[in-house]
Amino acid sequence: MKEAFERIINNIADLLKVKTLLSLSVVITTCLLTFKGVISTESFMAIAGSVVTYYFTKFKDDEKVNKNDDSK
Repeated sequence: MKEAFERIINNIADLLKVKTLLSLSVVITTCLLTFKGVISTESFMAIAGSVVTYYFTKFKDDEKVNKNDDSK
């Protein structure tokens, strides 16, 4: 039970990182602007898609270093 609680706390801490906050704020802002009719749906899809793609395909520097070290 204690491990699960620590894992939840770590996940919440990861959500509060700057990269995550910026990504969420961009997506939420574009959602609001789309609902208000300020920007088009196509623009929303381009912006949100690029932010989400960048966020989920970004490798951590540690993972790159570990993969490079293993190949030697």
